[in-house]
Amino acid sequence: SRPAISQADYQRLSQFRYLICRFLEFSQIQANEAGLAPRQHQALLAIKGFPDGGPVAVGDLAERLRIRHHSAVELVNRLAEAGLVIRDPDKNDHRR
Repeated sequence: SRPAISQADYQRLSQFRYLICRFLEFSQIQANEAGLAPRQHQALLAIKGFPDGGPVAVGDLAERLRIRHHSAVELVNRLAEAGLVIRDPDKNDHRR
C-alpha cells in the first residue's frame, strides 16, 4: 500500500503548481513582448539552459518541452528561419 499523503505534502504540491502557473504566465508575457510564440520562447529557454551548455539535439528538445519529435522539428525549423537558432548537423549521425 502507498503511504498517505500528508497535509504538508498537499500544501507543497499546491505551492509548486502555483509557481509553475506563475512561470508560464511570465513566459507568455515575455514571449509576447519579444514577438515570439510562447512555445518558441520555451524552446529558447530550454536550449539556453540545457545541461552542460552543449548542442541540443531535436530529440532532447522534444523531451525537455514534452512534445512529439516532429513538433520539435517544426519548431526548430521556425526558429532557424527566424535566425534564432543555428542548425549544426552531426557529421557522424545524419539523424541528429
